[in-house]
Amino acid sequence: MSAGDGASPAKHAADVAGMCDALEALLSGRARREILDVLGKGGSMASGLRRLRSAMADHALPGMSGATARTVHRLDRRTRQDGFRVLHAWNHNTHRFTDEIVPVLLVDFLENAGGRDVDARTTLAILLDYYFLHLLALAAMRAWDSPDPGSSLDRVTGLVSHLQGQDGSGHRFLVDAESLLIYALSQFHPDEHAYDRVIDRVSLLSSEHQVAFARVSAAVLGSHLRWGFWLMYGRDVVRMRDDNVGDYPWLLYTVLTLTRAWSEADDEAVRSRIAGSLLLGLAADPWAFRGNPPPALEAYGEEYDELRALLQAHGHELLDALEEHRPTKEGYAPLSLHFNFPHNALVAIVTLALLEGRPQRIALNDLFDEGELGAEVEVPDAEREPVSESVSEAGREPETKEGLARALMAFSRGSPDRLGYRGAMLVAYDPLSAMRSFSLTVDALRKSLG
Repeated sequence: MSAGDGASPAKHAADVAGMCDALEALLSGRARREILDVLGKGGSMASGLRRLRSAMADHALPGMSGATARTVHRLDRRTRQDGFRVLHAWNHNTHRFTDEIVPVLLVDFLENAGGRDVDARTTLAILLDYYFLHLLALAAMRAWDSPDPGSSLDRVTGLVSHLQGQDGSGHRFLVDAESLLIYALSQFHPDEHAYDRVIDRVSLLSSEHQVAFARVSAAVLGSHLRWGFWLMYGRDVVRMRDDNVGDYPWLLYTVLTLTRAWSEADDEAVRSRIAGSLLLGLAADPWAFRGNPPPALEAYGEEYDELRALLQAHGHELLDALEEHRPTKEGYAPLSLHFNFPHNALVAIVTLALLEGRPQRIALNDLFDEGELGAEVEVPDAEREPVSESVSEAGREPETKEGLARALMAFSRGSPDRLGYRGAMLVAYDPLSAMRSFSLTVDALRKSLG
């Protein structure tokens, strides 16, 4: 996925490898602790934020070479030429991308938020990790510049683990390279055809990578379109489709990938996880795959027909599998979560952590699965030396997915400038709408089977 900038494919591949090498050095051992020592010199929150802001804006953190900064600019330029902006946000009021990168905008927000009784080093540590998350997203988007994109994505996933491991702030953002791709792609981008080009490239990856990508895609597209259906378009599916034409080929790819994987899987636990993701994808538009394709999918007849054939062949068994994921009023259900774009949800999670002065242990991906947190979620223990030695778990309320989802909703509606079109909350949690979405989805599937 490299643009015609005059550089050779070997140079493009070297840039991706070089970025990963630089990030590995910055995310390992005491490197971030030493960066924070420089940024936090003097102990003042205000001075630390000013130093961090300037360093992030110029990609000139302590210990970060000029060569690395130049690599960031080259990768960012090629990604823009591909139609995407990873480091900047789209301003829906001005209809242009922001001048500053997203982590810098978050520093500006904190500076304007006024005095907060939180630890300065903890704040700087979370912001620093948030900045590195964006560089990792940029590296993930350039994976196709390398001869083996799958291996590049695997390396980025390993670096995500480093980012959120024992040498970092303790905040969990996302879990793998596929999630970073979705995070980068799901920002609004004016060139809708850019999404198709990415899907074409993802479809060449291994089945494992494709399913990982599709599972996150189902959660994100499902949440995005259900948000529109319930909160923006007055339950008018035609309006929703007309306003989200670019999402539908991506949704078709996602649902088809998951349906293939579900129908072929032998392990019951794997099938159950895929069925849960498939539910989120089908619930994005329960009527999109019933018979005649929506206008946005008319050019994808072969893929649409394959999906319809799979649903016809396995539909009754799939209905039974989906029943295991029926949401209730009690317990966390991903169908209850709605957001317009995942970056808004992630920014809200990070902002809440900064306002509270404590890292969040629940990643955005955790909100895409049912139940409460399992043993796979790493919570630092007393033996670990945290980046911020003053971070304490004492007196902290237990974290739950539903608690975080409701906190995000409260934050979203807490100020008029955080609301979307006609006052719609950008993040909402509603168990009743989850139950309605489930009923609409299984009813549409059942009727399509005759």
